[in-house]
Amino acid sequence: MPTTARPPLFPAPAAEGAPACRAEVLAEAEARCGRAGVRWAVATGRALLADITRDLADRRELSGCDDVRLTSDDHAFLELVALWCALRLSGVRRPPDALAHDVEAAVRTHVERGFDLDGPLTLIRMAHAGITRDLMGRCDPPEGPAHRVAALRELSDGLFDAVEVLCGLVSAGFSRERQRWRGGLAGQRRELVRRVLRGEHVPEDRATGRLGYDVTQQHLAVLVRSETERRGADLERAALRLLGRAGCTARLLVPAGAAELWAWGAQPDAGAVLAGTPLPDGVRAATGLPAPGLAGMRASHLQAVTAAGIGARAGAAGVHEYRDLELVSLLAAHETAAAAFVARELGPLAEDSPTARALRATLKSYLDSDRSPAAAAKNLHVAKNTVLYRVRKAERLRGSPLGENRLRLHAALHLAEVLLAGGERTSGATATARTQTA
Repeated sequence: MPTTARPPLFPAPAAEGAPACRAEVLAEAEARCGRAGVRWAVATGRALLADITRDLADRRELSGCDDVRLTSDDHAFLELVALWCALRLSGVRRPPDALAHDVEAAVRTHVERGFDLDGPLTLIRMAHAGITRDLMGRCDPPEGPAHRVAALRELSDGLFDAVEVLCGLVSAGFSRERQRWRGGLAGQRRELVRRVLRGEHVPEDRATGRLGYDVTQQHLAVLVRSETERRGADLERAALRLLGRAGCTARLLVPAGAAELWAWGAQPDAGAVLAGTPLPDGVRAATGLPAPGLAGMRASHLQAVTAAGIGARAGAAGVHEYRDLELVSLLAAHETAAAAFVARELGPLAEDSPTARALRATLKSYLDSDRSPAAAAKNLHVAKNTVLYRVRKAERLRGSPLGENRLRLHAALHLAEVLLAGGERTSGATATARTQTA
């Protein structure tokens, strides 16, 4: 491929950022496609992560599904895709050894996370579309417009060839890893648990024997996640600490990838409070409700997944217990209607401003404490007079006393903790609030 087309394709990125791939991979790529190509690939990998994350968020909102989340492993994989495209456009015919090794490692992680082959292939397809849009928009051959069609065709052929080679590498690696994973004892245990979570019929005696855990008992599910790849021991310690605090007599731990762990504990103390349990930095946890049998394992786990999604949406760290979030989960099942309800009930308090956020937090704590200013002040670490002042101000802004439709107001404040958490998530409710109070 002509080298004259390379400089316009790989301009210096607008902002530098830390690469996601290993230094050895970057050095090997730089030796073959130059520093400009590597810098472009690093920036492109980061941009692809942001674009695909937004696309998946839109899909989750439409489908109500919160199962797929991109991790640091996916960031590294997208950067590998961009690096290989830069190499292929620079004339390299075969992926370098370090890059091929890390692609296979990424495939291994996808298998461990329980994804089908379509998972990594979908990421490649989405990356290919984004890279094609970017590079074709930059294609401006020095020979002038007359050569643009030929340059675009050459670019398109190079990218398609890069994707074809990468898809072949991923498919072969996936087949090997899936066979290895399913053949091991840990893989068999994970696969059996996944069948339970899918609601498939699994004999209780077989499940108990294979898992080494009595599935007929009462279970509490714990979900532990990290936004960055961690040693499995860190996630296990967090899960065991939570199950220990819950008084569980037996535990089942099932790794679900490099950044996630599923756990269950038998015979939990129904009154145990797990919120506030210390966790390692960057680790979040969620719990379901105790329930019996295999159906209970599944139900409690799905509740933990729901609680984790609500906690992440609210941007809150720590432990998220489903029993504390069940009302929000039910009320927010139809998000558009829930946002409109919050805007109607809170009025100006639904605005995205520091003042409105402080008033909402104070009002909710006040109602949570059965309208006790002293208890709310203790919970918020402010003076009692501050609570009273904020409550009176909130009443004035809403234009109605707290005793009027108190249940609706309290429900709206619960929902606001999730729907109005962060500027990017407030647009629907706050826009409605501004319209209704204009």
